[in-house]
Amino acid sequence: MRSRPVRESILEINDRLWVVGGRFTISREPTAPSDRPFWSDGAGEFFAVSEPASQQALHGRPLSPESPIALVNDAGDVNAAWRIGEAFLKVQANFYLARTREHTTLDYLHDPSNGVVLSASTPRVLYHNEFDERYYLITTRVPGETLEKAWPAMDEAVQQACVDQIVDTCITLAQKTSATICGVDGGQLADNWIKPLVPTKDYSSKALAAHCREIGMDMSKDCMLYHCDLGPTNVLVDVNDGCQIGIVDWEVVGFVPKTWIRTKFCVCGAMNFNFANGDAERGKEWRQRVQLRLADAGFPEVGDAWRTRFWADYNALCSEEE
Repeated sequence: MRSRPVRESILEINDRLWVVGGRFTISREPTAPSDRPFWSDGAGEFFAVSEPASQQALHGRPLSPESPIALVNDAGDVNAAWRIGEAFLKVQANFYLARTREHTTLDYLHDPSNGVVLSASTPRVLYHNEFDERYYLITTRVPGETLEKAWPAMDEAVQQACVDQIVDTCITLAQKTSATICGVDGGQLADNWIKPLVPTKDYSSKALAAHCREIGMDMSKDCMLYHCDLGPTNVLVDVNDGCQIGIVDWEVVGFVPKTWIRTKFCVCGAMNFNFANGDAERGKEWRQRVQLRLADAGFPEVGDAWRTRFWADYNALCSEEE
């Protein structure tokens, strides 16, 4: 099963039973089971996960057009996601083993003993597994549509409310601190934007701290908890609930220098809107507005130093390839 493309991780056995990764199954049930993970299908029945006792690989056929399971993201066969009723399944290949897992972060956020109380809606973990160099995660669905889709129809007041809620989330998360750059369990934080532009994957706290220090971040104070990918496709807006925001994709989350929280919004083009008309300046609107509100909240930035170092590294890599 390892060689099967990520986008083909789910195969259909029949119209009420599917196999995932050849190892576990998802079934549609008329009632909620009491002995395994389950969630609503949104239409009065339930989906449930089972792990067969036998380790023999299970087989099936490609999903039919009528399948209630829908592929919603296919990122270059590195990861893919499906909506399954009121939940999402995410599958990732070539997973960086030393990093903190997303389910660990979500469990941390929802554990009352950790004292993280967010106003933003966040997914809850229903099931996770890891085998054959792939990571499987099923989480509850967060209501709403992506900010990227909703933004053009919003008036100024609603847009600003979304900006304010994200900044409030950053401030709340930042109350949790650590002496080092790492995930919530001490694992590595695999944020490609906070490391030098080199082909090696060194996400160790020592390497990331050295890079942050080189570009002028204050490393004398504790690091703060931060969701490092708050782009407009990871922020959802539920206009039916007073413009309540939700945040998904908690895989790149950890403790970072305070300066990085605002700097990431200043430099990360991946957090731009990707509007159909290709308006580059308007595409930057989200992250520019958030970083300005973060400035008001006392967060510094080293965007110019980051860009200088980035282009120096980029030019050096190009010279090596010539």
